[in-house]
Amino acid sequence: MARYVVLGGYGGMGSVCVKDLFETAKGATIVIAGRDLKKAKAYASTFRSRRVKAADVDVTNVRATARLLKGADVCINAVQYYYNLDVMRACLKARVNYVDLGGLYHVTLKQLKLNAAFAKIGKVAVLGCGSTPGITNVMAAYGGALMERVHRVHIRFGDKDYTNWGVPFVVPYSMDTVFDEFTMKPAIFMNGKHRLVSPRSGESDENFPSPVGKLRSFRILHSELATLPAHFKRKGIRDMDFKAGFPQDFVDKVDFLVDLGFASIEQVVVGSKSVRLRDVIVAVLNKPKPSPRVRVMDVEMLVVELVGKSNGKNVTVRVFCKAITHDNISAGTWDTGTPPSIIAQMVARGLRVRGVMAPETAVPSKPFFKELKKRGIHVYTEVRKHDV
Repeated sequence: MARYVVLGGYGGMGSVCVKDLFETAKGATIVIAGRDLKKAKAYASTFRSRRVKAADVDVTNVRATARLLKGADVCINAVQYYYNLDVMRACLKARVNYVDLGGLYHVTLKQLKLNAAFAKIGKVAVLGCGSTPGITNVMAAYGGALMERVHRVHIRFGDKDYTNWGVPFVVPYSMDTVFDEFTMKPAIFMNGKHRLVSPRSGESDENFPSPVGKLRSFRILHSELATLPAHFKRKGIRDMDFKAGFPQDFVDKVDFLVDLGFASIEQVVVGSKSVRLRDVIVAVLNKPKPSPRVRVMDVEMLVVELVGKSNGKNVTVRVFCKAITHDNISAGTWDTGTPPSIIAQMVARGLRVRGVMAPETAVPSKPFFKELKKRGIHVYTEVRKHDV
């Protein structure tokens, strides 16, 4: 039977991945690993099964991580993306396949340089396997396959949250990543070239399918731009961008924290200690937890629009993905935590690819969409031919 090691398996996304593996990878052994053994053991105990084990590991210690990974079929990396390269090096030492949730563009580019090393040992590393990046990459590949030429690709994310959380602020995913997305220069692909533009640029009202509706959206740094332009090079890609539409209340609160300097990674002296303001605020924001009695109700929409030609005619292909709350897990967490489980299981069953690659290259779209549907995540397509 397969053995999966989920690094950060007790965290927000990692815990959902573990849950999905336990429910769908029948007979598999799952190791929940991270720096906090107490948390790993606590979460492992909820499954009441010998199939789920706990282990402590510091992923910055490559040798120790490699020892833990030895003999595993797949390592699923759900820790902060800053440590992706450390984990990949451990996988190379242990000769283990690798799946992660993304490298926020710049780290992804560095990870791609390990392609030859993974190919040499006959293993695969699939980068960016959450919702976005992840599902969006496969959506783009699927839509592009319907076209002869792809000139423009626009990737959009939108969320509608009806939940009464009962606390002033709920962190939807890693707050470090949120701060990075709001403050780092987004990558775009314009006139056939990669460019970095101003944070939060390109604001526009984007219309998402009901019930999400119209959302004020803006560019943020994302990993899709690191790999998809190359994927569509032969089809004539000229322009590509990524925009996110968050609830306005969330945007206002993050903006407030950024304006106060809490997103800064610089050290400040407080009394006799040197600290990073970001570390302090992240710890504070992660502390208040919503009551387990809160009924979560939200919807997440992913939209990939491709403009080009099919059968000699101008065509726009729009691929949509809709996720809703599942088992009281928010839509955004559910559609981010389950894809790495699906893809890791594909790898363990013998996905016939080697080296380091993104989902648009590694993951077969129709079987992937079929697995998403089993989990209540639905992908559908709209094709429109036009004169201009």
